[in-house]
Amino acid sequence: MSNHFSKRIEKCLMIGMDTVFILTGFYLAALILGYPFAKLEEQSSSVLITTLVCLLTFYLFDLYGSWQRKSLNNLICSTFLAMMLFAVTSLVMGLLLSWTTTVHLLFIASLLQFVFIVSARLAIWHFARYRNGLKNVLVVSKSNMDGQVIADKFHRHHRGWFRVMDIVTTQHRGSIKKYLKQTDVVIISSEVERSMQSSVTNLCIRYGKEVLIVPRMFEFAIKEADIQQVDDMMVFSIPSNNVSSMHHVVKRSMDIVFSMILLILLSPIMVVVYFLIPLTSKGPAFFKQERVGLNEKPFQIVKFRSMVEDAEKNTGPVLATEKDPRITAVGRVLRAIRLDELPQLFNVLKGEMSLIGPRPERAFFVKQFKKDNSEYMKRFDVKPGITGLAQVSANYSTPVEEKLRYDLLYVRSGSLTLDIKILMQTIRVVLQRDQAKGVVLSPEAEAKPNYGGITIAKHN
Repeated sequence: MSNHFSKRIEKCLMIGMDTVFILTGFYLAALILGYPFAKLEEQSSSVLITTLVCLLTFYLFDLYGSWQRKSLNNLICSTFLAMMLFAVTSLVMGLLLSWTTTVHLLFIASLLQFVFIVSARLAIWHFARYRNGLKNVLVVSKSNMDGQVIADKFHRHHRGWFRVMDIVTTQHRGSIKKYLKQTDVVIISSEVERSMQSSVTNLCIRYGKEVLIVPRMFEFAIKEADIQQVDDMMVFSIPSNNVSSMHHVVKRSMDIVFSMILLILLSPIMVVVYFLIPLTSKGPAFFKQERVGLNEKPFQIVKFRSMVEDAEKNTGPVLATEKDPRITAVGRVLRAIRLDELPQLFNVLKGEMSLIGPRPERAFFVKQFKKDNSEYMKRFDVKPGITGLAQVSANYSTPVEEKLRYDLLYVRSGSLTLDIKILMQTIRVVLQRDQAKGVVLSPEAEAKPNYGGITIAKHN
């Protein structure tokens, strides 16, 4: 059975399991409240609709994707938010459609469903970690420095999944084979030449080892490729990146509708922040800065000021660090829960930005990033966004090259469904503040722990 087919079966089983738990929650809630079952059966269409709404909500929160090797906290938080949204949606639908189902029934059913679904997912996650966790990892890289960076990411990954054994550079490729006996997973750096990537992959497959490959930027185009044949020659057909005009119309409409709803709902908070910032630090509440947008066209981004006035007067353009002294006390809170980004909803209404897309960057940094990576220019094929795939998948302190991989994946694979998923996941990121930390500086004076025989730079 192929791995792709197995994942489809697992997804179908998860959907079936959730359906059973949702229906069980309704019937147990009716039993607890003494609600007549005959009356509940009369509302079978309402129960069916709410069940479908719940499954759709779970899908939008990516709860039917692979959770192997991911954070348990993220799983619980996403499930909680999905259930909250489902419960609110059910209540609103009940009021609008005049369902006779009581609020008490929906409330108790939601609590029971949450307990059932979270308990089942916890059990599945722990079983997956027991079965597939603590894998011995061998890093294959071009240099020791490149290997250290990759090993450090495994070191910081959620505990219980990986254990780095060693780093082998391309200069010592002959020693890879002897490490395979004690290795479960081999990670190959994107810096390694393609010929060696191929030979190492074939060697690992022969010995039954899992292979992880850090993709190069141009390889994201292959993700959408179809296998075709020209005479007797196999070819990859890579589709153009042109998006239909209907997609643009729908995406623009979604930007306007969601931005207006968010501005109305969040206006009380924005008013409080507007008056709080100048009361606690010298300077205006709003902060404007030129950023580079669609097709490299500059525009003025609007944010709530989170730093002291004229923060870059003496330093010039620099990225914010985790313990940056320029960030005000109020600004630190605003950044942690992303409230400083709210005024960009006006940029979205003006058409300069979208709700979802790569984050807009300053021209000063764009010039630097273009020199380091020519693929960086593909970010400007779409409008910049308030949030994006890189923001829900990576951290603020994630290196530009790693964020670029997520941005390029979005540019190549972007869809309205993915936009909604990212929007839902942004709620989780706001509540889990770890991803909002700034660039981490590692002073040489700090002690460097030894992990699996490898010296790895310490990160806070």
